[in-house]
Amino acid sequence: MINTFFGLEIGRKALQAQQRALEVTAHNIANANTEGYTRQQAVFSTTTPYSLPAFNRPLIAGQVGTGVYIQEIRRLRDSFIDAQFRKETTATGYWEVKEDVLNKLEAIINEPSDVGLRSVWDQFWQALQDLSLQPESMAVRSLVRERGIALADTFNHLDRQLSDLAQDLDSSVRVKIEEINNLAAQIAELNGQIVKIEVSGDKANDLRDKRDLLIDQLARLVNIEVVEPPDQHGAVVISVGGRVLVMSQQAYALKALDNTGNFGYADVVWADNLQPVFLSGGSLKALLEMRDGEINGPGGFRALLDKLAASLISAFNTIHAAGFGLDGSTGNNFFTGTGAGDIALDPTILASLDKIAAASEAAGLPGDGSNALRLAQLKHQAVIGSDTFDDYLRGFTAQLGVKSQGAKRMVTNQELLLAELTNRRQSVSGVSLDEEMTNMIRFQHAYNAAARLITAIDEMLDTLINRLGLAGR
Repeated sequence: MINTFFGLEIGRKALQAQQRALEVTAHNIANANTEGYTRQQAVFSTTTPYSLPAFNRPLIAGQVGTGVYIQEIRRLRDSFIDAQFRKETTATGYWEVKEDVLNKLEAIINEPSDVGLRSVWDQFWQALQDLSLQPESMAVRSLVRERGIALADTFNHLDRQLSDLAQDLDSSVRVKIEEINNLAAQIAELNGQIVKIEVSGDKANDLRDKRDLLIDQLARLVNIEVVEPPDQHGAVVISVGGRVLVMSQQAYALKALDNTGNFGYADVVWADNLQPVFLSGGSLKALLEMRDGEINGPGGFRALLDKLAASLISAFNTIHAAGFGLDGSTGNNFFTGTGAGDIALDPTILASLDKIAAASEAAGLPGDGSNALRLAQLKHQAVIGSDTFDDYLRGFTAQLGVKSQGAKRMVTNQELLLAELTNRRQSVSGVSLDEEMTNMIRFQHAYNAAARLITAIDEMLDTLINRLGLAGR
């Protein structure tokens, strides 16, 4: 029933609503530079009107408004943009790791340069060319041996560096797994806190912001699917490769399982059943691909380097063993080993320069360097399939350069796309100080008007209470 003080109640509600709206504005301004913060908005709604039945309107009751209230404090977020952002974040994390590792590979191979494999390689063949012209010179023979040692050491060093890089990547894989598990546990905990708040009808806006920031970080590490079922009271379900990682307050951990068949490197499996995790993107996927593919895979750079070293050992030893040294010895190998990791000069060559087989015949003419010439010409012969040593080495370095440039291009493209999505996201969720200042003035004026309304009603009541009934006194 409407009474004399009805207007005061409407004014009180107006004051409370405008004050709450000002508080939301203040919260937005305070968090304008907070990472992951989403702009909030106070949603005004009219309170339930009061019906006034009347004799002249028997079928439809008249209604009088009873004021205003804050229906909800809305969090301004676009789930579609969020999904796009996380998808592209996953791709960006993948290509950033590939670019970084390929840059490290380029630094290891160090081509073209004056101190890389190509420089030592050319010096070795040049020394053989000089030996073919001066086969009896001990100085030239010593140079051939030293160039051979330098070449073998360079192969060994490159293989060790590639092995060390793969080991570093394996360590990064283990770190990323722990990071994923940590993020999943935090998201599960936030799920529980959000449910406790929202099950009663409130909105856990700030907790949702914290959770979304963690989900964005998780998306950079691994491919995820995020769903918020309507019956979960605000909790999200996160899946990786078709299996649940987070559901309600439960997080399912990943595990690094040592693979003895792969240098003891870690395989990524689920901790509860040791089944492989299906990865299709993110930095973790890139680390595994670079470790097991680009470096240690069948077509990886260690395998390519091994093939070059193994072909050199086989072809060079075949010709060298058929030649004769200064002491008439034959059948001696120049290199030992099976690949880049263990290639070395044969102990017989290290022990005596006379064992270097520069001649084609045991009793050849003085100055016979024909076998050394055959060894020097090996550089330009098709030894590795249809490729010469030079062609293979050029192709090896060119392949690395092409992959590195491709990764750089993809990172640039992803950064542009991610920047565009970030701008779109900020246009919806970001805090605009100009807009908040406008809102502040708007709510302040509404608050002042509501206060003036209460003052006016107070003056009316003062007249009614204190001034009526004075006549005749």
